[in-house]
Amino acid sequence: MAAQLTAAAAAVRSASADVDRLRAQPAAATAIDQLRAELALEQAQFAFRDAIRQEQELVYSLASRSDLESATLPLLAGGPAAPVAQADQGLHALWRLVGIDPGATVHPRYNKRFADSDPPDVLLGYYRAAAARASIDWTYLAAINYIESDFGRNLGPSSAGALGPMQFLPSTFRQYGGGGDIMSAHDSIEAAALMLARNGAPGNYDRAVLSYNHSQDYVAAVRAYAAAMRADVLWFTRFYYWSTYG
Repeated sequence: MAAQLTAAAAAVRSASADVDRLRAQPAAATAIDQLRAELALEQAQFAFRDAIRQEQELVYSLASRSDLESATLPLLAGGPAAPVAQADQGLHALWRLVGIDPGATVHPRYNKRFADSDPPDVLLGYYRAAAARASIDWTYLAAINYIESDFGRNLGPSSAGALGPMQFLPSTFRQYGGGGDIMSAHDSIEAAALMLARNGAPGNYDRAVLSYNHSQDYVAAVRAYAAAMRADVLWFTRFYYWSTYG
């Protein structure tokens, strides 16, 4: 399993580099060459998403077996070790939150269209700008956006009436939204940053996140996913494409 995870991480990095390389190429001079370049980029982007989903299968397998976790994580050397361990912890916390029995085998469900969200570079810009204005860490905003709505793919309303990419109750959004649009990724991320800052962040992120959702498992999941993204920003893109298709 350690060897498979190491190889999967290398495949993700390689596929990401291929996408970056093709995007950086100068524009082709002729229409047919432009078409070839667009097709090559689309193929590389699909290969990148596919590599992420294959790695997700391995991480889910790891998280589903405590005996495999304890044997595998110490064998992961270098770069992959910390974010894989954090993603593993995040999964455990989320599974506890939704009532999945410990030790149950859980498989990813690729049932969300990846394009039903703002693009990852756009969201990353929103997180970083809002975090800078609120003097907090952007990874907490990304983790909450992922857990609450799968980056805006589930806009609600929830059973409690929460709405939008950050799943605010309308009454709470009025406190922090500054007159913005609860369904807007930009406006709701700004509101979430302000809410975290007014409730303890950056001094006490656990208290701030607990104000968002009164569950210690929720806090643990946000903390773990945020840590994975801080260890390697490519884990933000991984989470973005987890459980999607296309």
